[in-house]
Amino acid sequence: MTNIGDGRRAAVIGAGPVGCASAATLARHGFEVRINDVNAEMVAPIRERGGVLLSGALDGEAPIAGAATDLGEVLPGAEIVVNAVPGNACEAVAAAAAPHLEDGAVLLLQPGQTLSSVAFLNTARGHGFSGELTPAETVSTLFTCRLIEPGHVDVFALKKAVPFAALPATQTPRVADILRPIFEPLTPVSSVLETSLLNVNATLHPVVVLANARITDDGSGYLFYKEGVSPAVARMVEAVDAERVAIAAALGVDCGTLRDWYRVAYHIEERDLYHTLAAVESYATIEGPRSLDTRLLLEDVPTGLVPFLSLARLAGVECPLMAAQVEMCNALYGVDFFRTGRTLEKLGLGDLDREGLLALVQG
Repeated sequence: MTNIGDGRRAAVIGAGPVGCASAATLARHGFEVRINDVNAEMVAPIRERGGVLLSGALDGEAPIAGAATDLGEVLPGAEIVVNAVPGNACEAVAAAAAPHLEDGAVLLLQPGQTLSSVAFLNTARGHGFSGELTPAETVSTLFTCRLIEPGHVDVFALKKAVPFAALPATQTPRVADILRPIFEPLTPVSSVLETSLLNVNATLHPVVVLANARITDDGSGYLFYKEGVSPAVARMVEAVDAERVAIAAALGVDCGTLRDWYRVAYHIEERDLYHTLAAVESYATIEGPRSLDTRLLLEDVPTGLVPFLSLARLAGVECPLMAAQVEMCNALYGVDFFRTGRTLEKLGLGDLDREGLLALVQG
């Protein structure tokens, strides 16, 4: 790939806080950036201003060449595509993007949730895309940020290190050469199976939201980490996280605990998870959801806990706490997430054994 800063095209799908921060970063590295969102109210201010505004850890304005609700106005010619929409919209975005993706593009799914790279690629192929596409997924977003208003993002922090991998893993070094000069925290790991099993949001968010369901449901509001996580809630999170680590170990993936992840991402070392979360300065003012219509359940359950349990069945690991949370959410929403969520069968991987899955992600 040629040198950064020569006006090449990039596209960002999703004009929320992570999408806007990503678009600004690409623009500041010389890319001609276009951004998409299905919500016209999200893209209109960016189009009118001709850029996005940033406050906090990243400050100033970055030019955006175009903003549209139609992916056909955003994707053509884009060598780098950043997908910054919730994981449970991945398949719908892939289907809509398929006719417009550039042959040979690199796709960064931020965050990847669990096996989103497989979901996106398979869906795009199923909707007519026949070119070359290299998807890569991150464990979490590169930025801790919130939207002040459409097109204006408050960036609390840029994470120190964010694990990522390409599908297949043989492409990770090439993708790292392309993306790391732009997004410096990207840290290559073994495969998308490792990034998928490092989906720490799925072991953290549902426990906290369910433990604070009454406050969430009545809309009174609370600080998610400062008030929503007590020592007891943190112990529950760690117990669920232990199930995630057990799945990874059974599949031959060494992905560490949630506390290990905070040690890498934020350089924080504390005696337990409760004090670890309390030590993340950028978390201090983050508010919890004011409605149970929240992506912290509606994303992290179907694209986090459900595929975890699918991988657990493949690996022969029992995960009663994860299963109990899914059952609670089934009752909460009147939805069978085991049926609607992302499973190996839905990804076309239902016939694979452990060795077959490892071969697929390694390439």
